[in-house]
Amino acid sequence: MTLNEWKNNVIDYNSGLNEKLQSSSTAKKLYYGFEVIDGKLKGKPNILFIGINPGRGDGDRHYTTKLQSKELSYLDVYDEGYKVDYPNRYHLAEKMIRFFHLMEWSDEKIIELLTNKAVKTNFFHVATNNRNDINKALNTIEKGFHHSYFNKSAEFTMSLIEIIKPKLVILEGKAVFDAIVVGCCEQHKLWNENKFGCYFDKKLNTQFIGFDRTFSNANRDVFVKELKELIDINQIS
Repeated sequence: MTLNEWKNNVIDYNSGLNEKLQSSSTAKKLYYGFEVIDGKLKGKPNILFIGINPGRGDGDRHYTTKLQSKELSYLDVYDEGYKVDYPNRYHLAEKMIRFFHLMEWSDEKIIELLTNKAVKTNFFHVATNNRNDINKALNTIEKGFHHSYFNKSAEFTMSLIEIIKPKLVILEGKAVFDAIVVGCCEQHKLWNENKFGCYFDKKLNTQFIGFDRTFSNANRDVFVKELKELIDINQIS
């Protein structure tokens, strides 16, 4: 499959699903639209960031399918007035940038990575306040439909990794680690006592690392040490 074929398949599927959800007044209160790529989609990035779903963003219920955006939203952290302009955004960006600072990366180096050498997506493309709202919205189409949606999301996510060939995949939270490493790769017991996990997939020739969003400073320091080793091994700069 080519990247253009992947894009067309994703747009077609999400647009069809969006149309079905819009026919339900209940679903329309639970979701905001579909967002596939946060920033620009590019081949062979140094890092692919994957979250569980887009969240509510700035709270705009656009009910459309957005393939990509102008730039990766993590760069908003460097905008003057960031906390005022984006009061509703979950500040995962700050956490990720903190990880790089702890590896003694300069802001200039981080900005270069986020601008030109990184891609961000989510396992689920439907934007909601939380994971439970995904299931509630989808089940207005058909009871248990969220299971079918999980399988389609897995197909799209793993295909994207295979096509763009990132050097490193950072999984932003245990939920997405479980979805991909456990659910898709069928690798169990890789989550460790420091609340993160690593896995190298030979078939994809891709290294995964995922972290718990709520871990302590001690857990964080161990994770950052492991992340730095993987970045060095994969010659990411």
